Amino acid sequence: MAQAQPVGPSTPATTPSSAAARALQAVTVAQGLEHPWAVAFLPDGRYLVTERPGRMRVVQSDGRLNPPLAGVPPVVARGQGGLLDVVLDSGFAQNRQLYFCYSQPGTGADAGKNGTALARATLNAEATALQQVQVIFEQQPKYDSALHFGCRIVERMVNGKPDGSLFLTLGERSQYKEEAQNLRSHLGKIVRVGKDGSIPADNPFAARADALPAIWSWGHRSPQGAVLAPDGQLWMHEHGPQGGDEVNRVQPGKNYGWPVITYGENYGGGKIGAGITRQNGMEQPLHYWVPSIAPSGLAWV
Repeated sequence: MAQAQPVGPSTPATTPSSAAARALQAVTVAQGLEHPWAVAFLPDGRYLVTERPGRMRVVQSDGRLNPPLAGVPPVVARGQGGLLDVVLDSGFAQNRQLYFCYSQPGTGADAGKNGTALARATLNAEATALQQVQVIFEQQPKYDSALHFGCRIVERMVNGKPDGSLFLTLGERSQYKEEAQNLRSHLGKIVRVGKDGSIPADNPFAARADALPAIWSWGHRSPQGAVLAPDGQLWMHEHGPQGGDEVNRVQPGKNYGWPVITYGENYGGGKIGAGITRQNGMEQPLHYWVPSIAPSGLAWV
């Protein structure tokens, strides 16, 4: 496959026509939520919504809000942190299993710190509680930071069938941006883990002693959008700093450059690092935006 060339800031050709814009209409389907972050549609037409302060609830098809579900673990609801993504297992209709990620408070030696965690749980038959909650992945190391948690979950499919693993996007926690280039750290990475928390043997760094085996790709900043295309390819987008938001087609083991290369600059101006946009061994984005548009979610239509 030919290497896709990066595309610069959006042009008029990528802007919806006035006729298309008139055909779109925003409709309020539920209200009274506080910082809703993610939605997962249930088979019966209702849907789960996460609220960043730490609540997950069912919204009825007519927009009525159910009380928060019991069983959600404590979250660090500070800055950009809190209860974030939720997705249903591909076999939810049979097993009622789901996955969610959140900013997890540290304990013991990590007390006062936090990091992104991925958990699985079962939604009870009454849709009032999460049961059998189990943390299957914890970002390491943990830091005291309220920024850049990432936290988008995608179930991996191969040839149209689930392969038993999940992708999870992880931010580099802002002030620790150099960690995105450190393969001994989960910060600034996309990881792939089994639904039980195991490490797939075919992960790109699984056999390397100098890297954490869960890592799928690296050199990311604040990846908040991710989706699997019909052909099984993982696509994602991430926040740049001031400019340089990116869309990337994620390949295993590839380095997407942050903070060595970027099309953005420091907030208030000034180059990041050497101020370069290309370097051998680092991937170019498929598309970037200058100025930033702050993309925070991605769906395949």
